[in-house]
Amino acid sequence: MTGELAEQAAILVGMLTLLALMSYLLSRVLSGIIRTERLFYLLLAPGTIVHELCHLLASLVCFVPVYEAHLFRVRRCEDGTVQLGEVVHADVGPIRNGIIGMAPLFGISALIYLSARWLLPEGGGAVSILTCGWTYLFLLLSFLLALGLAPSVQDLKSLPAFVVTSVVLGTAGYFLGKELSSRYNISSLTQNAVRTVRSVNSGLVLVALAIGATCLIAFLAGRLLRATR
Repeated sequence: MTGELAEQAAILVGMLTLLALMSYLLSRVLSGIIRTERLFYLLLAPGTIVHELCHLLASLVCFVPVYEAHLFRVRRCEDGTVQLGEVVHADVGPIRNGIIGMAPLFGISALIYLSARWLLPEGGGAVSILTCGWTYLFLLLSFLLALGLAPSVQDLKSLPAFVVTSVVLGTAGYFLGKELSSRYNISSLTQNAVRTVRSVNSGLVLVALAIGATCLIAFLAGRLLRATR
């Protein structure tokens, strides 16, 4: 059972990586369609605001001092890049820095999943989903939120130390779990953990499908616009 938990955890990491890559792809497709800079930033604004709110909330939950918070601000950096938002917090080590840096990936994925649960018809087939007006609101929300899902360059700076620390702790936890399971009956606890992670992975599949649908729609819209020019 410990091995199954490790397998589900690996799937979780893979799903989150896939979602981040799909978010980058969606932004890339959108940037190729929209030539007006202000309109492009306007579309990025909702996802950026939620992205920075996730950083801010994670900082507060982790009891990390926050020095500045800019939910949406177009600022050109010296290296030529454009920064749309920023949360400046204290440097508190790899674990808490990593949690804060990756918070939008988890938070926005959860919001897209909850939006699906609230807006999409339950137990219906493809026809009922396509004929439901709430489906298109869900796709619009997924599109706007997905644009802010991927970690920024600044967020990724804390990722290597976070990954190394997580791997060390995860490996130690894996062998500790095997040792405890050989001495004590913790099968019910392990089964609950497996079910929880499996449920999260199922939710992330739905999020990936939603972002994939918005990527496809954006790509087709771009092809149509180029054909009509």
